Amino acid sequence: MEQLTKKIGLVQTIQRITIIIYGIAIIIFSLIGIYDRFIFLKNETEKIRYSYTEEQKFIVKSQVQSAVQFINLAEKFNLSKDEILESLKNIRFGSSRDGYIFVNTYDGIPLLFDAKKVIDGKSVWELTDPNGVKVIQEEREAVRNPEGGFIYYSWLKLSTNTISPKVSFVKGVPKWEWLVGAGVYLDSIENEINTLQKTIMKETLIEAFFLFLAVTVILIIIQVIFRKFTKSVEEEISLFSSYFDNAAINSEEIDISNIRYKEFSHIAEDMNHMVKSKLEVDARIFTSEQRLRLQRDQSPLGYVEWDLDYKILDWNLSAEKIFGFSREEIIGSGFESLISPDIIPDVSGVFTGLANATGGTRNINKNITKDGRTIICEWYNKVLKNKSGEILSYVSLVDDITERKLTEDRLAKSLEEKQILLKEVHHRVKNNMAIISSFISLQSMNVEDEEVHLLLQSTENRVRSMALIHEYLYKSENLKDIDVSKYIEELIKILLESYEYGVHDIKTTIKIDEFELELDLLIPLGMIINEIISNALKHAFVGIDLPELFISLTGSTGSEVVLTLRDNGVGLPDESEINENDSIGFLLINSLVAQIYGKLEIKRENGTEYKITVTI
Repeated sequence: MEQLTKKIGLVQTIQRITIIIYGIAIIIFSLIGIYDRFIFLKNETEKIRYSYTEEQKFIVKSQVQSAVQFINLAEKFNLSKDEILESLKNIRFGSSRDGYIFVNTYDGIPLLFDAKKVIDGKSVWELTDPNGVKVIQEEREAVRNPEGGFIYYSWLKLSTNTISPKVSFVKGVPKWEWLVGAGVYLDSIENEINTLQKTIMKETLIEAFFLFLAVTVILIIIQVIFRKFTKSVEEEISLFSSYFDNAAINSEEIDISNIRYKEFSHIAEDMNHMVKSKLEVDARIFTSEQRLRLQRDQSPLGYVEWDLDYKILDWNLSAEKIFGFSREEIIGSGFESLISPDIIPDVSGVFTGLANATGGTRNINKNITKDGRTIICEWYNKVLKNKSGEILSYVSLVDDITERKLTEDRLAKSLEEKQILLKEVHHRVKNNMAIISSFISLQSMNVEDEEVHLLLQSTENRVRSMALIHEYLYKSENLKDIDVSKYIEELIKILLESYEYGVHDIKTTIKIDEFELELDLLIPLGMIINEIISNALKHAFVGIDLPELFISLTGSTGSEVVLTLRDNGVGLPDESEINENDSIGFLLINSLVAQIYGKLEIKRENGTEYKITVTI
C-alpha cells in the first residue's frame, strides 16, 4: 500500500510539473506572438516609410525631368532664360500643391526659388543644413551624372515652422550651367505611421489580456483532463515504447492499427517512414558499394588502399596483374614489399606529404614485382577522411608505364640522332656555299671590267649571307634558336669588309628585339639586308663625310615583324629611273619581299629609308 501511495504521489508530481511546463510554454509562445506583432509593426512601418519615400522621389524626379525637357524644347523655340524661368515658377505639384521647381547656377547663385525669380542673387555655395550637409555643393556633385541624382538633407518647413527631412532631385543643364531641381518633405507620412502604431498596440494589449484568461482556463481544463487519461496514456506509452524499440533495433515497421491515440499514430507513421527511408538508404549504399567494387575490380589501373601504418588493406585484379601478388598474399604487407630499397625514404615522404596536404598526390618510381622484375609505375594518391577531417586510409591508383618510358627514351634518342644529322646537313650546305663563294671571289680577281667585278662581288655577298645562316644553324644547340642580332651584326661586318670599309669608317646602329624567327623568313630577310646595305655602301656615301647606317628589327613571336634600314647618304633616284636601270638588286628585293608576303615602303628624305613589314 505504501509503495502504491508513493507511485500515485510520483504520478501527481509529474502531472503538476507537466501542467506547469504547459503553462510556461503557452506563456512563452504568447510572448513570442506579442513580440512578433511588434516586429510586424516595425516592418510595416519601414515598408510604409520606404514606399512613401520612393513615391515622393518618383514625383520630384518626374517634375525635374519634365522641367529639363521643357528647357531643352524652349531653347529650340528661342525662348530667353527669363521667359523659361517665368514658365518654370508656375509649376506646382503635390497633394497640397506646395511643391515647386528651383534653379541655381553651378556656382551656387539662385535663379528661381519657391516659385519666385531671384534677381541679383548672391552665391549660397556654403549653404549648410543643421546636420552639416552643404546643400548646394551636394547638388553640384549630383549633376556630374548626366542623368542627375538625389540628395538628402534637412530644411525649414514653412507650414509647421520646423526643421524636417527632405529629399531633392537635381539635374544639370550643362549649356547654361543650371542646376534644376525639386524637393519634397518626408515627414508627412509620420502621422499615418503613429496612428497605425497606436491601433496595433491597442489590439496587442487586448489580445494579451484575453490570452491570459485563455491560458488560465486552459491550465484548469488540462489539470482535470490530465488526471482522467494519465493511466491510459501510461499504458499506451509502455506499449508504444516496445513497438518503437523493436522498430529501431530490428528495422521493422510498427502496426498502427494497435495504437489508440492519434498522436502516437502520427509518431508511428513518422517512425515507419524513417524505417522505410533507412531501408532504402541501406539498399542504395549496398548498390553503390557494389558499383564501386565492380569499377575498382574492372579498372585497368591498379587499386591499392593503405592503412595509417602504410600497410596494404585492399587491392584489385589490375594491381595483381601489375605486381604478381594475389590479394590474399599481399594484404597486411608494407609498402616496402613493392619498391626498391633505395627509394624507401622517398616513398615515406609521399605518405607524409599526403597527410600534411603538402604534396604526394602523384609520383613516379621504380617498383619490384613478385618475380623480382623492376618496373616503372605512375602513382595517383589520395587521402580518405571522415566528416571530422580525420584520416581513415590512403588510396592509390597505379599504372605500369615501363613500356611507355622505354618508348619515350627511344624517341628521345631518335630525335637526338635526327638533330645531329640535320646539323651535319647545315654544316655541309655552309661548306658548299663557302666553296661557291670562293670560286666567285677567285673569278672576280681575274675580271678587269669594273661592272662585271661588282656583279660578281654582289653575287658573292648574297651567297655568303645565306651561308652565314647555315653556319649559325650548325653551331646552335637548337635549330630554331638562332641569335638574330649576332647574325645581322656579323652580316654587316662582312659587307663592310667586302667593300673595304673599316669598322669606324661608318657609324652603324643596330637594334634587334629578342624573338624567334623561322628559317623561311630569316633567310629572305638576310638577303634583303645584304642587297640594301650593299647598295648603300656602293652608291649612298659618295661625298658624305660622316656616313651612318641604322638597322632595326622589331616585333615578337607570332605577331608583326618590321625591318627598317636607313642611311644618311645621297638618296635614291626616283622610281622611274630605278625601273629604267632595271637594277638586279631592286628586282631581287621586290621578289624577296613578295616571297614573304611583306610590304615595302621607301622614303627619300635626308638619305634613304627602307621599311619592310611582315605579318607572321
